[in-house]
Amino acid sequence: MKVRDLQHALLPTLTEEDRSRQRMVVSLRKMINGRLRPRNVELYETEGAPAFEAAHGRAPQSPREMADAMFLSPRYRMWSGLNRASQEMIWIAAGTPLLRDMDRAKAAAEDQPMLGSLHLDPDFVPPAEIADIDIHLQPGGYALDHGDGDLLAGAFYEAGGNIYAFGQGIGKDDSKAGAVIRHLDARYPGFRPARIVDLGCSAGAASCAWAHHYPAAEVHGVDIGSGMLRYAHARARALGVAVHFHQASAARLDMFEDNSVDLVVSHNLLHEIGRDNRRAAFAEALRILRPGGLVMHQDVPIRALPSDVAQAERAWDTTFNGEDFWSIYAGDDLIADMHAAGFPEGSVAEHRLSQIDGAAGWYLLAGEKPA
Repeated sequence: MKVRDLQHALLPTLTEEDRSRQRMVVSLRKMINGRLRPRNVELYETEGAPAFEAAHGRAPQSPREMADAMFLSPRYRMWSGLNRASQEMIWIAAGTPLLRDMDRAKAAAEDQPMLGSLHLDPDFVPPAEIADIDIHLQPGGYALDHGDGDLLAGAFYEAGGNIYAFGQGIGKDDSKAGAVIRHLDARYPGFRPARIVDLGCSAGAASCAWAHHYPAAEVHGVDIGSGMLRYAHARARALGVAVHFHQASAARLDMFEDNSVDLVVSHNLLHEIGRDNRRAAFAEALRILRPGGLVMHQDVPIRALPSDVAQAERAWDTTFNGEDFWSIYAGDDLIADMHAAGFPEGSVAEHRLSQIDGAAGWYLLAGEKPA
């Protein structure tokens, strides 16, 4: 199942002005990320670091000092301002048609056939480490909820996420789930999970892709946001796919019994949650997996950057793009954390996946529960 060019009833009706604005933002971000950002390390070496050394009498020593030194480069400051402004423009370009069309989208959500299920917990309190941050500067953040029937968090996530991805050079045919499915088919031929859990499912794009690829499987999506999950369920129904959505933290999966799931997946979850919740999620995944079951955590490929300077450059997203756990994810020993959660030696591995439609690739942390 394609993810980024699917048409369904919840998507807003775009005017030509809307399309033009979105194309402009995508083009601007392709220039900023594809042509300018690759030069940032060079700007540090030729402008930032010499300026820092002239001011302090020594070279930058720590990642924090390296990041500070980058801002002594006028051209890096220009890039930083452009990147921040273009990120804000994503939400203007996505939000204008969304807000204009929201009443129609809510009505369309009600009209979809009843498939799957939606389980919201009125007593659930979303973790502050996610709820209190506007990740990617998404207005209101991932836990935004205006009450019964609200879909805005999920609608923002899908529409804004597509503009963001296209601006990163990711194509319309790309699918994070598709890349993991391709890996599974190659390494585990004949694997046919009967029950799949998608952690941090957000607007449900990957959950739907898993359900489409394994039509006989019972697919569950877990996320913290009521508005996100309402949209995810309505979107799945509009696509004719049965997915069961649950409001919960990946760190506590009480709705699933021990040894009851064949495949646990996540897509870009690990870099969005803190260390304690990530480690608890690893342990919960092991608990709910059946013997012989698999876990596949796909995420962004920033864990093997070539230098401390490159890592410091990537830390821009922590300061200016609501990615509080970016550097923690990049630097932690995730295999050691999986072992600490109970996965035995030899059962965990890291892989680099090719994208379905894009050049950057993905990171994959894979584990297997012993039979």
